[in-house]
Amino acid sequence: MAKPLLVFVHGWSVTSTATYGDLPARLGREAARRGGPGLDVAHVYLGQYVSFRDEVRVGDIARAFDHAIRGVLAGAGRDRRFACITHSTGGPVLREWLDRFYVRPGRLADCPLSHLVMLAPANFGSALAQLGKGRLAGIRAWFNGIEPGQGVLDWLELASPESLALNLRWIHDYPKLHLTRGPRPVFPFVLSGDAIDRKLYDHVNGYTGETGGDGVVRLAAANLNARHVVLEQPAPVPGEALPSARKRLRDLTLAGNTRSAPTPFRILPGLSHSGTDMGIMASVPNDDRPHPTVDAVLRCLAVADEPGYVALGQAFAAENRLHQQPGRRVEIEKIPVLPDRRYVHDPHSMVIFRLMDDTGVRLGNLDLLLTAGPAADPNQLPEGFLTDRQGNRRAPGHLSFFLNHSALAGSPPIPGPDGRIVLPERLPRPPYGLKLQPRGGEQLVEHWAAQMGADLGGLLDIIEPNQTTIIDIVMRRVVREGVFRLGRSLTARDFRDDPPGGAL
Repeated sequence: MAKPLLVFVHGWSVTSTATYGDLPARLGREAARRGGPGLDVAHVYLGQYVSFRDEVRVGDIARAFDHAIRGVLAGAGRDRRFACITHSTGGPVLREWLDRFYVRPGRLADCPLSHLVMLAPANFGSALAQLGKGRLAGIRAWFNGIEPGQGVLDWLELASPESLALNLRWIHDYPKLHLTRGPRPVFPFVLSGDAIDRKLYDHVNGYTGETGGDGVVRLAAANLNARHVVLEQPAPVPGEALPSARKRLRDLTLAGNTRSAPTPFRILPGLSHSGTDMGIMASVPNDDRPHPTVDAVLRCLAVADEPGYVALGQAFAAENRLHQQPGRRVEIEKIPVLPDRRYVHDPHSMVIFRLMDDTGVRLGNLDLLLTAGPAADPNQLPEGFLTDRQGNRRAPGHLSFFLNHSALAGSPPIPGPDGRIVLPERLPRPPYGLKLQPRGGEQLVEHWAAQMGADLGGLLDIIEPNQTTIIDIVMRRVVREGVFRLGRSLTARDFRDDPPGGAL
């Protein structure tokens, strides 16, 4: 069987193939070694796509990629396949291409892709996307003053309908496809750094220094190991007295809890999103010096069957646990004049809530509060539990919470290199839950307050470090009988102030 071609696909707002640095040449160097990866290094292709025009969307880029790769494969010979290494937005582009042209049409057996190695992919988006075109262009260290296109930004904004649609298919449909089996398997991998290059830090936009990620993409947003949970409010009983109906509807019930198929995920220590000093791609030298990206990519490209794929996923998970042990999560930075700063890189979780009612309407008029302790009190949440919260601007009721998993789960004291305690012991305050409180008073059509039921356990049962959990909360749309009444009196009357009546 012919060796696969090697294709590179860059990320967001790139305007030059210089973005790939020496990584293509370095992989060619490694392939030339005895026992190196089985790649056709005589045929290396560097992707060049436009993401900085407003009219271009992620689906358009996937469509154009399909046209480009078909031309390459047609000239390479029959049944040729390719391995693809992507950076940042390139990961979602390739996943969209795979989904659109091979998975949904039921043509997976014809897919020419063998390995998909995603470096720092924005699979669940990036917190930076909400800053907008002009502000992102101002972060020159990351984006070189180029305004990213609005079409791509819309996909990349956290909790966007487009990214959620693809990720929900990945969670529910892809496990049934068994990508890694059969005569033409597809092996996806995710590699992401967790360090911040302070030379690129932008003091106006704190997301570039947010722990739990690489300065642009969060680990939890890169990782394809994810979960989808559905919580529902019980249905009202027509004619039931309002006090008992409100009480019965208060506790949400579990209607779904689905995990994605495992995807090997590796945290690469000391690497950030971009930059020639620490960037996961741009810092790779074309020499014989060890480099975390090169080592991890070679391990991914060496996978040839499902047992090898599973074994590498387990090895990556063990290495991640070792890297994120409490005593190893301290970054000491020496800054002139200022005292040495200590940043504790705690594992984080991202939770995306979609608030809707049973008719499918998105609900942007509800207050969602996280709670702690037996009294379900928001004031009992541990210090530092919430790193960030965003609402999607185009989708009311789509909220993303970036939670410090170590603060919620508790952690032992964390010493610095000199033995002094950098962070004292943190005690958990379970169970963690949530409350939904409608805004406004009594209405003819309304939604009633709800909370996580005691029989559901707590949030820590459904969220995991370095992963994203999508939680759909389905509220009941309560229509009161006062919306439509029939009367027999022929005398004119004003019914504007009639009471709402019971629930239908």
